[in-house]
Amino acid sequence: MGNYKKVLPLAVAMALAACGGGSDSSVPDQSIGSTRVGTHPVFNPAASQLPLNTDLVFAGSTDGTADVGVATNPVTAALNKLDGFSTSAYFDIAFEGDAIDPASVCVPSDGSCTPNVYLVPLATSDDDALPITANFAPDSDASHQPAYSASVESLDGGTNNVLRVIPEQPLLAKTKYLVFITNGLRDEQGDPMEASYQYDLLGGPDDSSLIDSLQSVQKAVHGWEALAAAVMKGNPADQAAKDSVVISYTFTTTDPVAPLVAMGAPRAAVVKAQVDAGVPPANAVTNAGNLEMGGLLSTPKARDLGVSAMSGVDFGTLTQGQLSGGGKLYTGYIKLPYYLSAPAAASDYSFLQKSWNADQVLGSQLGAGVPPQDVDGSYNVTYRYPFAAKTGIEDVPLQVTLPDATQTPSELGGASCANVRDNTGYPVVIYVHGITSDRTSVIALAHSLATKCVATVAIDLPMHGVPANSDFVNVLNVEHGVNPVNGKSYSEIYPDNAPHERHFEIVQDAAGNPAPMNFANPSDDFDGSGSWFINLANLPNTRDNLRESVMDLMNLNASLGAISDLNIDGNGTLDLDNVKVIGVSLGGIVGTVFASANQQAIASLQQINSATGASFVSNLNPLKGLLVSSGGSQVTQILNNSPTFAPRIQAGLAVSGVKPHTSDYEKFLYVAQSTVASGDPLNFAQTLVGDTLSGAGLGMPVLVQQIVGGGDTDTSGLGESDTPLPDQVVPPVAEGAPLAGVTALAKLLDTTQVGAGGYDLTASDPGPRLLVNLKIGQHASLLTTYPDEEGDSKASDKLATAELQTEAVTFVLSPASSLAVGSAPGGSNTAASFIQVPAP
Repeated sequence: MGNYKKVLPLAVAMALAACGGGSDSSVPDQSIGSTRVGTHPVFNPAASQLPLNTDLVFAGSTDGTADVGVATNPVTAALNKLDGFSTSAYFDIAFEGDAIDPASVCVPSDGSCTPNVYLVPLATSDDDALPITANFAPDSDASHQPAYSASVESLDGGTNNVLRVIPEQPLLAKTKYLVFITNGLRDEQGDPMEASYQYDLLGGPDDSSLIDSLQSVQKAVHGWEALAAAVMKGNPADQAAKDSVVISYTFTTTDPVAPLVAMGAPRAAVVKAQVDAGVPPANAVTNAGNLEMGGLLSTPKARDLGVSAMSGVDFGTLTQGQLSGGGKLYTGYIKLPYYLSAPAAASDYSFLQKSWNADQVLGSQLGAGVPPQDVDGSYNVTYRYPFAAKTGIEDVPLQVTLPDATQTPSELGGASCANVRDNTGYPVVIYVHGITSDRTSVIALAHSLATKCVATVAIDLPMHGVPANSDFVNVLNVEHGVNPVNGKSYSEIYPDNAPHERHFEIVQDAAGNPAPMNFANPSDDFDGSGSWFINLANLPNTRDNLRESVMDLMNLNASLGAISDLNIDGNGTLDLDNVKVIGVSLGGIVGTVFASANQQAIASLQQINSATGASFVSNLNPLKGLLVSSGGSQVTQILNNSPTFAPRIQAGLAVSGVKPHTSDYEKFLYVAQSTVASGDPLNFAQTLVGDTLSGAGLGMPVLVQQIVGGGDTDTSGLGESDTPLPDQVVPPVAEGAPLAGVTALAKLLDTTQVGAGGYDLTASDPGPRLLVNLKIGQHASLLTTYPDEEGDSKASDKLATAELQTEAVTFVLSPASSLAVGSAPGGSNTAASFIQVPAP
């Protein structure tokens, strides 16, 4: 029996493991007989050799976030802010010895073999599943059992030396999972796997000579093995079953939905928390109302804004005649609460290293010790305390497009847009742009919508705005542009409320460093929008760019009534009962989260009202539809598998020595996905449409548009010899990551793929949620025909844009009209042959 006399704090060991480092070379291994000849999973807490996603990293937590010691790199910094692990990312277990035999891997769902790789949800006796000492038992609820697979991978120059566990459906939120592997798994020699010496030691009889931290691990291992025996044999004391386990551990998932829903409906969150803590419901309702009146809550509401008729530019002037008629585009301002940090000066780049902080002022009104302080002295926004502190107000551009009221679209049977305006108000589309894009990217689509009497509103995502290299910089950039009609700058139009572009005129240079945007001689490569939205150097900053985007959109939605009341140019009444969302690329990602959080926030207030007799009213307009064009789920794997972004991401990580096919690279991806989980549509989509796990959904019509490539553009009459490629930015699918990509999001949104035809979204067949796969076009074909330097576009790209816009317009007009698929252009049905036919 080995006798550990090291004094190696477990948190330090976890930090070393998170950095990708192996054994702690400064502390020689003093264990006796620690060599293991057979092939075995790596498990040695004293030498910092453990699976990354272990609950042991939470052992020293004071606020429910991980504690891996002083952060020395982006991974450990992000780990220290995690309140749980990813609900979707695959994770790896390393092996030493001979290669693993892939044919021997078996999970319970295989059915034709004896399982040897288990992922088991645990039912805990406490609402907080995180503590290692929590009382728990296997969760027998059939609906809670995870869908997962396992594969064998080769990392760090080895061959078949890693076992990968791959969720195929999102795991349950804030749930503890037991992972264990048995000796039914074989190596390439056909020999059964063994446990590492250190795991055997910890799985043996209680040893008081172990240091305290390892004694805690030993007790945990005993509990894990008993659970494993209960799963396999129904008896936690079955010694043979326990002896067959070669590694076991637990990890606890985050609750990725809670922060945004609580921020969207803080009165409901406060009331629920207080009632759960024993406060009488009537008192809790009063308390929440007082906090709201005191301005201490993040409740989305109509914000100060302005849109002047003097900012209006008709589509023809704006596009130099490329688009005619339709209506006008207006640019105003909206004052949004900001929870991230803005630069203090033009040369201040420190804000890129900051993220949301918990609201201590609100916490002081909720009770002692709220929010709890992390061991490093910081205050984190977690699902346990989901309220972020406001850092200031940002005056950002607000873009509105309105139809020409004199138009009489054929769809209206002779009625004019003025009739729509006066009877119900214009239907509204909240547009959400993609990464490195900006609010103006909607112009062509907004024109198509305007010709059918539909208005659009748009703001830029954080770190985005009209950049120096935009075609519209001299017209629509609110700091450098001048209205082409009256020659007025935006500071003249809004002398007391001039907005600023939210990229803060900061870009990423060729070396990946922050630099000022060059307006004098802009570069196509470096002076664009949004280069700091994805921040590899600070993963929590990336997460909070996603969450900030959603809060901005909820505040925009809550401000639609104020925009309508402006009656811009005498022509601006909006129909607040007919608001839909269109998101492209990153906008589809953010738009899905926004749509779900918006509806859940409304529902949570209704539930509190029903439970307590309160009469809270949400300022949020219910959303009536979501269109996702080229947007996908599981953000990190989208980037990792994107032909456009993967090379950039990998090059940036390689500078720090983190390269593909290494354990360090996979750890980065896992921690990154765990970090951004609360801004990833993967965790919101099923609740949006209804799923078995949530019990009830917030159903709404959905259309997902996907570019799959493969269309015959040669013999079809388009005269193009090149076969169109699938989406090169957001991939339809991601190899080895079944929850990533456009197809995965469409599945999570419960869509039904349809071919060419007309579809009534109120009918039960095929239903209100549809997927259209287009075999031509490119990533953002909904918005652009991708003209070359001479302004010419390929015939297939023109057709793709016409088709996708026709789908978008008819989706927005539904249910008054049917969704048209394959009818473009102009009802000719030319696009029909490029709509992928669903598999039988």
